[in-house]
Amino acid sequence: MNRIKQKISSLRHAMVVMAVVFAWHPAYANPDPRMEALIADLTPTVAEGAIRDIEEPARKLLALRSYLRAVKFLSDRWSWTEEEIAAFQGSSEQTALLEEIDRIKTHFAEQNPGYELYTNMHVRSLDVQIKHWNENESVGVAAQELLAALQAEFLSAEDEPLDRGKLSHWLRGFRNTERAHLAAPGLTRHGRAHAIDFQIMKDGSIYGGADSDKIETVWRAEGWDEALKTSISAAGPSFTGPLTSPDEPWHYDYNPLQEPDAATASDD
Repeated sequence: MNRIKQKISSLRHAMVVMAVVFAWHPAYANPDPRMEALIADLTPTVAEGAIRDIEEPARKLLALRSYLRAVKFLSDRWSWTEEEIAAFQGSSEQTALLEEIDRIKTHFAEQNPGYELYTNMHVRSLDVQIKHWNENESVGVAAQELLAALQAEFLSAEDEPLDRGKLSHWLRGFRNTERAHLAAPGLTRHGRAHAIDFQIMKDGSIYGGADSDKIETVWRAEGWDEALKTSISAAGPSFTGPLTSPDEPWHYDYNPLQEPDAATASDD
């Protein structure tokens, strides 16, 4: 088992090294202008600002893949604007969310003396999402893998025009060997207050945070994943989860219960 873990660790390290090499390779530092033009052409209107603010061509490409996959519901899922975030503050919808979270926190504290739950209630703005996307290491590795595959598939012949339809189909179907640990900017449910990260606190400090390095050593080894799930099942009927892909035992989606009349009206 230890040997397998060592091999996995070595493979991950190798992929990070490859990403660094790619980043300094002229082909990636100076991307084919055909690809840049195609990214601009394929980007849905609602995502144009996000694509513009993503710094590296490879990261733009990775985000574009997510947007193409979600194109049918992209506008409905897109993160709130600053104005929409401001309108949410103090609304009845926010009050209902906070009250349900308080019930979950109370149940958890009663069941786990000495520990409590912490939740960051700031809606994650698009600017913050883009900043994280530009900096995240797992995004960089996945993006460079995608770019390398696209280079080999479509950009080997310098003068050959790119087929918009073929590239769009290829992008939607491409599967990375290493996944990015973030949703593409604009698509996270945190951007509409429809997801909450519950973190474990002890003595006023974060004990089990939203940290992938702590999943096995803290969350699962000490049973906090099950403890949190128990409290949410008991006191948070509007929450579902945890998120399994990527693996985040602290992440729960928020889907407020509708009144029967409202649900019926939405079906019409």
